[in-house]
Amino acid sequence: MREDAAPGRPREFDETDMLRRIMTLFWRKGYEGVSLADIMAETGLKKGSLYAAYGDKRAMYLKALAQYEADVVDSAAKMLKDGSAPPLERLEAFLSAPLDAARNHDRSGCFLCNASADQADLDKDAKAQVTKGFDHLTRSLFSLLTDFRAGLSSDETLAKARTLLAIYVGLRVMVRSGASIDQLKPSVKLGLSLA
Repeated sequence: MREDAAPGRPREFDETDMLRRIMTLFWRKGYEGVSLADIMAETGLKKGSLYAAYGDKRAMYLKALAQYEADVVDSAAKMLKDGSAPPLERLEAFLSAPLDAARNHDRSGCFLCNASADQADLDKDAKAQVTKGFDHLTRSLFSLLTDFRAGLSSDETLAKARTLLAIYVGLRVMVRSGASIDQLKPSVKLGLSLA
């Protein structure tokens, strides 16, 4: 793989694939837990190529958050809005996703949740990315609830959407902290009962 293409020549690596590798590092280890050496080892790229493609470490982190939204948040939002399944089934799939991940030995949690605790208070751009991702999910839950509970006011629907997102985020955090699936199942049922 030739990574140091001359100016004006296309890069000979898949920028999105490499960004996903960088995203996974930050997702698992947090901003401070990832060094440039870690990123170079994970991607096989040299410092110059990384900086040319993504900018410095902070820029890489922000681009990784944006990639997470494009990959994970957009997928969850699409599933919540997919009218081919009944609303309650879609909601159950959404709330159960953290438990399903744990069953598959994935306790990485949610990158938005991790970034919220890790960097959102320290960096306004990271905070904006986190807020954008959570707002996207809130709007998707609002849309689902509008289909499911047409008689609710807009304010009531929004309150329910935010409550359901809070349950989901809490489940993601609890899974990452090692809580057992059996301990968390009642929270999914409670969330469904609140819809």
